[in-house]
Amino acid sequence: MNAPTIQFIPLREVVSTTTSATLDVLVKIVPPDLDRTLKRPPLNLGLVIDRSGSMQAANKINFARAAACYAVEQLLPHDRVSVTIYDDRVETLVPNSLVLHKALIMKQIRQIKPRNMTALHAGWVEGGVQVSQHLKPEQMNRIILLSDGLANVGETNPDVIASDVRGLAQRGVSTTTMGVGNDYNEDLLEGMAVSGDGNYYYIESAEQLPDIFEIELQGLVATVGRAVTLSVEPLGRVELLDVLNDLDVDRHGYLKLPNLLLGNPFNLVLRLKVPPQSASSSIDLCGFSLSWDDPALPERQMLRAMLQLPAVSAAELDEFPFNLEVRRYTALLMSARAKREAVQRLDEGNYGAVSDLFVATRSQLSEVPSSPEIEQELQSLDALEADLQAQDYGRLRKSSHYEAMSRGSVSSEEQLQHYYAQKLGAIDKKQKDLNHRILVVQGDIIYQQVDAIVNTTDANLTGTGNEVAAAIHRAAGPALEEACRLLKGCKIGEAKLTKGYNLPVHHILHTVAPLWQGGGQGEEKLLAQCYRSCLELAAQNNCQSIAFPAIGCGALGFPAEIATQVAFAVVTDFLKTHSLPDRVVFVCFDSGIYASYLARS
Repeated sequence: MNAPTIQFIPLREVVSTTTSATLDVLVKIVPPDLDRTLKRPPLNLGLVIDRSGSMQAANKINFARAAACYAVEQLLPHDRVSVTIYDDRVETLVPNSLVLHKALIMKQIRQIKPRNMTALHAGWVEGGVQVSQHLKPEQMNRIILLSDGLANVGETNPDVIASDVRGLAQRGVSTTTMGVGNDYNEDLLEGMAVSGDGNYYYIESAEQLPDIFEIELQGLVATVGRAVTLSVEPLGRVELLDVLNDLDVDRHGYLKLPNLLLGNPFNLVLRLKVPPQSASSSIDLCGFSLSWDDPALPERQMLRAMLQLPAVSAAELDEFPFNLEVRRYTALLMSARAKREAVQRLDEGNYGAVSDLFVATRSQLSEVPSSPEIEQELQSLDALEADLQAQDYGRLRKSSHYEAMSRGSVSSEEQLQHYYAQKLGAIDKKQKDLNHRILVVQGDIIYQQVDAIVNTTDANLTGTGNEVAAAIHRAAGPALEEACRLLKGCKIGEAKLTKGYNLPVHHILHTVAPLWQGGGQGEEKLLAQCYRSCLELAAQNNCQSIAFPAIGCGALGFPAEIATQVAFAVVTDFLKTHSLPDRVVFVCFDSGIYASYLARS
C-alpha cells in the first residue's frame, strides 16, 4: 500500500478559551518508507544536453557526458531512453528506444562535442517529442534538460517556454532542469521545472553532475504520487493567515505540492489565527484533503485529515511549552523567504538592503535553540554575505534563489542536503586548496614550467609595447610574430591565444591592459577583465597551469597595491568555481612588486 499519512505538529498542543492566538502548525506529508523489494515502474527518459561552446569551459562537457552515461548505466532493459543534443541546431543523437544496447548508447554520448549557441527551447521540444512517442501512464515519463547558458536562439520568452512545458506535463511528460555554473537563466530553468512537475538543480561545479543524476534517478524510481495538491479548509472562525512555504496554487486554490517519494516526508508550515474556543477536549480547527495520482492506479487518490486540539483556560496555557521542531522549521522557512527578498533587492541593485536582510535573518536564527539545520543555515548566510562582499552577484543570485526554492518546496530532503554538503564543504576545502593553487615567485616569466604564460602586450600584438612582451617574442622566435599578425589585434580586456613556439609552454595568452589614469576611467574593471579572459581561455584549452606577469604595473602605471588586489580577487574568485587551471603562478620581476604580491598571498 503506497498511501501517505498526514501528521500535525502545532506550535502549542492546545488553544485558548479566552484569547486569540497565532498558531504555527507543521504539517508533515509522510509517504511510506522505501521498500527495495518492490518492482519499480519502467522509465521513459529524454536526456537533453546543451553542447553550446561554453560547455567546453571547466570540463563541463566531460562531466555532462559522464553524468548521461551514468544515467544510462542505471536503466533496465525494459526502460526507454533518448538523447537529444543542442546548440543553435538540434540533433537526436539516440532516438527513443529500449535500453538493450547500453554500450552503443554510451559510445554515442561520449562523442558529444561543444559547438555554437543555445537553442534551449528547440532542444527541449525535440526531447519531448522523443519521450511522447512511447508515452504510457504506468511509466515515469521525464525529460532531463541540462544547460549552462541562456536561451539565445529560437523561442527565448520564459513565459512561453513555461507554458509549453506545463502543457506537456499535463499530457504526462514531466521536465527536470539542471543549470551548470553561474551563467544560465535560473528564473527560466526553475520556471520550467515547476511548470513541468519536475525538479530544478543549481550545479555550481560540473563535478557534481553524476551525483545529481543519481539523486534524480533515485527520486524517479521512488515516485508514488504525482500532481499532488493539498486543500486547507479552516473551520468556524479560524483563519489561514499564511503558508510559509513558497508553493503555487491551482485554479481551485489548492496548494500544489511536489511529488510523493517513498521515504521522503514533505513538511509545510501553516500560520493560523485561532479565536477563543469553548472549553473542550477536542476541537476541529482545520480540515485537509490531500490528492494525488498514483502511477499504479487508474483513479485519483485522496486522503482526508483533521487538525484537532483541546481548548484550555489562560491559567493552564503556560503548562504547554512551544514545540522546538516547529520553531526551528519556521525559522528555516523565514530564512528562505528572506533569501527570496534578497534576490529582488539584488535585481534592484540595492546591495545594502541585501546585507541588512542577511544580518536580520542571522539574528532571528540565533534566537532559536541550535540544531544542525540551524547551524547549516547560518553558515549558508555567511557564504552568501561573502559573495555579496566579493561582488559576485551572479553566484549570489543563483545561490539565494536556489536555497529559497529548495527549502520547503522540493520532494527530496536529500536534494537540499546534498547541495549544502557540497557548498559548505567545498567552501572549507577551497579555502585550503586555494593556498596550494596560487603561487608567487620572483623571476622571469619566460622560464616558467607551466602550460601557458600570459603576455601583456599592445593592441596590435607587436611585442614592442613593454619589456615583458619583447622578452616573450625574443624567446619564442619569429613564428610568434607571424601568428600574432594573423590574430588581427586584441581589444583591451580581451585575450588571444597562440602556440608557445620556442618557449617551454604549450600556449601564450596575449592580453591588452588599460593605462592607469587615476582610477576614474574604469581601469580596475578592465584590468580584472584581462585576468578573467586569460583564465577562461586557459580553462577552455585544458591548461593545468598558467603564469601571469604583474599586469598593469610598470609602464602602464597601476599602483602596485591596486594591481595586486585586482589580480588576487579575480584569480581567487575564478578558482573557487573552476577546476582548471589547477595552478596559477604570479611571476614578479621587480622586487618591490614581488613584496606586494607576497603580502597579498
